[in-house]
Amino acid sequence: MKKIHKKNLFRSTSASTQTGVALITVLMVFAIASVIAAKIIVTKVLDTQRTTGLINRTQAYYYALATEELAILALQEDIKNDRDCNAEKEFCVDHLLEESWATGPYQYEIDSIGLSTVKIIDLDRYYNLNNILTDGSEINLDELERFRGLLRGLELDERLADNLRDWLDRDDQVHGNQSDGNAYEQLQPGYRVANRSLIDLSELRLVQGFTSEVMNLLIPHVVVLPSQAFMVMPININTASSATLMTLTKSRTGANSAEEEGISATEADDIVSARLPYRSVQELIDLQLIKELNSSTLLSNGVLMPRMSVQSTTYQINIITDYAGSRAYLSTVVQFLNEGSELNFTVLSRNEANNAARFL
Repeated sequence: MKKIHKKNLFRSTSASTQTGVALITVLMVFAIASVIAAKIIVTKVLDTQRTTGLINRTQAYYYALATEELAILALQEDIKNDRDCNAEKEFCVDHLLEESWATGPYQYEIDSIGLSTVKIIDLDRYYNLNNILTDGSEINLDELERFRGLLRGLELDERLADNLRDWLDRDDQVHGNQSDGNAYEQLQPGYRVANRSLIDLSELRLVQGFTSEVMNLLIPHVVVLPSQAFMVMPININTASSATLMTLTKSRTGANSAEEEGISATEADDIVSARLPYRSVQELIDLQLIKELNSSTLLSNGVLMPRMSVQSTTYQINIITDYAGSRAYLSTVVQFLNEGSELNFTVLSRNEANNAARFL
C-alpha cells in the first residue's frame, strides 16, 4: 500500500485555505467598491435632480415675475382706456362685469414645456382693516364703527372689533374681552400684543375671538394693506359685496350729527341692485337709496377722507407658473399712483405662498 505523507497533505490544505481566503477578500473588496460606487452614482443623480429642480424652480419664479409685468401692462392699458373714455365726455369706471383684466384667469404657454396662469383681484372691493389705525397711529373710532358694521352684516360678535382695537392700539386700557396684553402673556405659549397695524390677514388668528370659523366668514370681505398716517382706503362701490358695503354709515339725527350708525343689510343690497355700474359716488348719493349717507371720514387733523370710490387703485396679481415639472406661486399687491399722465404702479408686497385658493 502506498503511503501518504502527512507533511504534503497539510501543505496542500493550507494552500487551498489561503486561496479561498484571498478569493473571499477580493469579493468583499469588490462588493464594498460596488456599494461605494453605487452610493456615489445615486448621490450624483440626486444632486443632479436637486440642482435641476432648483434651476427649474428659479426659472418658474422668473417667468412668474414676467407674468406679473404683463398683468401690470394690462392694468395700465385699462386705466389708459378709462382716461380716453372720460376725455370723450363718457364715464368709465372699474367694475367686474365687463373689465377684461377681471374676467380671468388667463393662461400663457411657456416654451412648450410650461404654463403660467394669472388672475387679477381688485382689492378696493374689500375693507382695509388698517383703516382702524390711521389717525396718527391712534384708533380712528369712525373706522372702528365701520368694522363693527361689517361684523353685524356677517352675524358675528361685534365685540371682536374691540378685541382688534386692543391688539392695534398702544395703550393698556382694555376695551374687549380678555384682549389685553396680560391675557395673551398668560397663554401657553404666551406672546405679546402687536400695538401696531396688521401685516397679514393671518395675524388675526392671534387676536382673541378670531377663530377659524370667524376667519372663514371674514376673509372674503377684508384685506390688510399698509396704510399711511391720516389715510383711509376707500371701497369701490361698484365691486364691493353687500357685507363690505355694510361698513358704510349714515347719520343718526342729521347730516351734521357726529353720531353714526351702520347701514342695514337691506340698504346694502339696494346699493348692489342699483349699480349699472355707478359713474360717480355722487350718483349713488343722488339716488337717495340711503338717507344721510356718510361718504367720508373726518380725521383728527381736520381732513375729510372719502370712504367710497367708483374706481380701483390697488390690485392683487395672483400667479401660478409650472415649468418643466417645477411650480412657483406669486401673489403681488400693486397700487396705481395717480401722478399726472404717468401710469405708474408701485409694488406693495410679494408673497410666494400657495395661492391656489385665489383661482377658485
